[in-house]
Amino acid sequence: MQLRGVERAWRLAWMRAIARMLPGQRETTLPDVKARPLKVLFLRYERIGDMIMATGMIRALAQSSPLVTLDVVAAPNTATVLDRNPYVRRIFTLDRKSWGSYRRLARELAAERYDVIVDGRINNPRTFTSTPLLMLAARAKYRVGVGGGNNDLVYNVRARPYDRHEHYIHGSRALAEPFGVDVHRFNWRPQLFLSGEELDDAEGTWRRAKAQPGSDRVRSDSREPRLLVNLSASEQKRRWPDDRFVTVLRAARTAHPDMPIVVIGLPSEWESVKTVAAAVRGEATKTPELRDALALVATSDLVFTPDTSISHAASAFNKPAVVLLRGDCWPYAPWDIAGEVVCWSGETISRLDVEDVLPAVLRLCELPSDRDAIQHSDLASRQRTAG
Repeated sequence: MQLRGVERAWRLAWMRAIARMLPGQRETTLPDVKARPLKVLFLRYERIGDMIMATGMIRALAQSSPLVTLDVVAAPNTATVLDRNPYVRRIFTLDRKSWGSYRRLARELAAERYDVIVDGRINNPRTFTSTPLLMLAARAKYRVGVGGGNNDLVYNVRARPYDRHEHYIHGSRALAEPFGVDVHRFNWRPQLFLSGEELDDAEGTWRRAKAQPGSDRVRSDSREPRLLVNLSASEQKRRWPDDRFVTVLRAARTAHPDMPIVVIGLPSEWESVKTVAAAVRGEATKTPELRDALALVATSDLVFTPDTSISHAASAFNKPAVVLLRGDCWPYAPWDIAGEVVCWSGETISRLDVEDVLPAVLRLCELPSDRDAIQHSDLASRQRTAG
């Protein structure tokens, strides 16, 4: 505990030292974004799901004025989220475990001469140094971030503090207000951009996954929905056991004998992917690259996943989903899609039983299979807490 206290004190002292060297006024407002060109740098270099959620904000800032150009700092494993994104001019990467990465990025940012830096992370800890270091390197006079506490040492264009009882995307909207964005009318849905080749490859997977006919109950006037199942989670404690996936999916298969099911997971979990897929007459599919998985989400009709970036991809492509989420992580649930979030309590997902999840997945499979016919405003999202 003493070591932690020493570390916090050191980080705070370092944060304050950096803040004293930052250019510009201590508190100010942005100039009119429609009156002069502004070169903007957006910072979001954490997890894949965080970057997917941030794509709505990236679009909002880029569209705030024809005179705004936008670059992004991403993590090495999240930069691919922004591939083909028309709202981003240039993508930089930062590996926070490498001082060499900091030095390289500092030189690159200094050469760009940015007018504005926006910190997309709205729940910063009380002391943080990565963002101030990047702001010092870029020397931008306007630094946008949520205000309050030590944040005021770093940001001089301050948005309202984040209320952790609201969805993260909802809270992030405050960062766009200084740019004149009408945050109440703007569509904040995340957005991903895929190539025709990526989508064609995914379509090939679904063709292989098409189940053999075997039931009179399949309606002749309706295509069976495509169900994408992701086994992997961001942490092992959020990884639902394979046997429970199998039990739920077998029930879904009984109700929908001809439903194409594709099962994916991290490359390290390929054996589990094959086992679960074989048990439910599904198609086990390797996704060595993130965009392989994103394309499968885009071409699916329904998604079943634990807490992971796949749930945010479902939001980006407006796909109904059942998501298994730890209860206190509700602010990071997928944004504005049909389906259900089944929450679990305690330290691990092991308390989440089949009986908690099965009804939600069966209801998911009854949603319209024609993606254009799904009226999300009419399909209430439900939340249940297990344990």
